[in-house]
Amino acid sequence: MSALHRLDIAGLASLLRGGAKVRSVVDAMLARADSLDPALHLFVQRWPDAARTAADAMDRVGPVTSALWGVPVAHKDIFARPDRQPSCGIASPTGLADLPPAPAIAAMQAACVVELGATNLAEFALGTTGTNAFFGDVGNPWNPAHCSGASSSGSAAVVAAGVAWGSLGTDTGASCRVPASFCGVVGLKPTHGAVPTEGVFPLAFSLDTVGVLARSAADCATLFGAVRRGKPRTAPGRAVVGLPRRYYTDHAEPEVLAALARAAAVMEAAGHRVIDVDVVETAEIRSLTRLIMRTEAAATHRSAMRDHPGNYPLAVRKFITGGEGLLAVDYVDALRLRAPMLRQALATSFAEADVLLTPSCPLVPPSYAAIADAGNASAWQVIARLAHTTQPSSYLGQPALAVPFALTPSGLPVGMQLIGRPHEEDTLFAAAAPLERHWMSLAAFPPFAL
Repeated sequence: MSALHRLDIAGLASLLRGGAKVRSVVDAMLARADSLDPALHLFVQRWPDAARTAADAMDRVGPVTSALWGVPVAHKDIFARPDRQPSCGIASPTGLADLPPAPAIAAMQAACVVELGATNLAEFALGTTGTNAFFGDVGNPWNPAHCSGASSSGSAAVVAAGVAWGSLGTDTGASCRVPASFCGVVGLKPTHGAVPTEGVFPLAFSLDTVGVLARSAADCATLFGAVRRGKPRTAPGRAVVGLPRRYYTDHAEPEVLAALARAAAVMEAAGHRVIDVDVVETAEIRSLTRLIMRTEAAATHRSAMRDHPGNYPLAVRKFITGGEGLLAVDYVDALRLRAPMLRQALATSFAEADVLLTPSCPLVPPSYAAIADAGNASAWQVIARLAHTTQPSSYLGQPALAVPFALTPSGLPVGMQLIGRPHEEDTLFAAAAPLERHWMSLAAFPPFAL
């Protein structure tokens, strides 16, 4: 079982149904967590006793029909449970309203997974880099000196490092897809509302989604199937892949542009038809997204931030207070424009294409040193660009899938993003296959996953 942590979910399931003990798998993953967590800061809390107790109970009963029976996972610490409120990435989460138990966690538990602990995240799920002032910056398993992405940073890194097979995160504007891109895993932002957000501490309630991070599109689909509302839709055998003529390559670094061109060629070689398409996305769409985020975050945090200022690092405080002075009429306009803009997208770019192919992030993972001083204009510009390609689909409520695709010469991952029509996540999973095959052909593993 020395290469246990490299198996996919189907491979692990086969091993367990063939007689391997869940307890042995859990012990191996807990040992990996003990070894890697000090360097990578993957967890807010680990639950070894509860994980071993759950594993022993599963071994006594034996396998059930669930595809996730006995699979070790670790979810972002933003979900409430019957016996525990989330930390939300801060050391003393006082002054926050208690949340009801999260249906998404209950669904995962019903699927018979084993939870190893709660993963690290940006404070209050507000950030894109992987920093955390209370629990430590989440190290990128490819190079801990570089950003892991956020806010679901621990969720992506715990999967990339081979400690867990999957993780539930949240994605309001980037927070599953940028970490997936930076850490070389698959990250899904589902259609808005496809997974219940009850029991999840909100950042911006009209944008928040519960997302999934896993090692492959197939694993991601399996995990998503356990928590999704509604039934899967049939994916086309051959997709029409749209390459946006504008917006999505703005600010893109050369390594990212080269990877996008190669990804388009790979999709075409696999039999998909690749076409250029116009899109509705402009710089305005990011302004609308951020207006909603700031306003709703201010409404959530205003009193708690006043009463417990120590819970709010400066960057988080600045973002939230920026929402307090925004006009209600502008907020309402931002909400009202979403539906017509989505209809326009479906009538134009998605009338021609089944999916859009874009970079997951216009930048390769920056070093933590490069963004340490957020008051520095150049550092702030780097941070501000990280969510450029992901925020439009959050605003429009569309599903989007980040898929690892290439490595930079310095050995850092570059991800591609597939964006689809609402509730067509399965089209994204199917379309990801050629991109994944290319990634697997590189036979690359993070140094912390060897």
